[in-house]
Amino acid sequence: MSDTIDAAAQPTARLDTLATREAAGRPPYIPVLDYVRLAQGFYFVFWGLLVTVLMEAQLLFLSELPLFAELFLGLGVLATVVGTWRLYQVHSLGDAWHSRIRATLALAGLMGYFCLFVYLWRRVPESTYLLVNVIAFGASGILYITAFDRAVAALAANLGRKDMALESRVFGTGNLGLLLLPFAGVIGYIAASAMVQKSDLLSELRFVLSRANLLVIIVLLLPFSLTLSLAWSCKDAVLRRLSNLDQADRGVDSP
Repeated sequence: MSDTIDAAAQPTARLDTLATREAAGRPPYIPVLDYVRLAQGFYFVFWGLLVTVLMEAQLLFLSELPLFAELFLGLGVLATVVGTWRLYQVHSLGDAWHSRIRATLALAGLMGYFCLFVYLWRRVPESTYLLVNVIAFGASGILYITAFDRAVAALAANLGRKDMALESRVFGTGNLGLLLLPFAGVIGYIAASAMVQKSDLLSELRFVLSRANLLVIIVLLLPFSLTLSLAWSCKDAVLRRLSNLDQADRGVDSP
């Protein structure tokens, strides 16, 4: 009988602890395992996105690349998917986090799917169907980092990091203005030019890439670098919180 009473008292004690944290303005309770998942997830996303962006840029601008370049692109996308999946396994951050990271995971899956067409397109560059799927790969990558920034905003709110939440919202808006809109404009220009001049999409794409100078490339890569820095900052913040978790819990539970 006493065991039953003790078992029923444990959830009540946990709820009292959570209520004490909220009343004191402290962040909600997050299990240690979720902190580990967050750290692993952000670590994989950082390196996965970095390798993916670098390899995709080289594959677009350089036609003669060895096989390992395409292999690294696949590994980068795979690391991004794995990292996002680890983040999706965290369920203690509320509904806003879970809904946003679920959308981010879906976009990571789209990246993995369309990544296969990059390999095929490199073998048959004249195929319009494969080229359209390669363009969809780029679009899914841009949408992914935008959704990732929105998920980070939900995480920062739970951790009480107003500065990180503001950065993630600013970066998400910047991705729309500096990446998604120019990307859609370039694709629309390529499609319109192909119809007017009665040429193929590949020729128009090569023409646009030949006109792109280093400054334009740096401006386009800037939002990616900001998102990468945000992912690394999140990893560091989670590791710091994880290292101080035992001491903080002892301070809360002590009379």
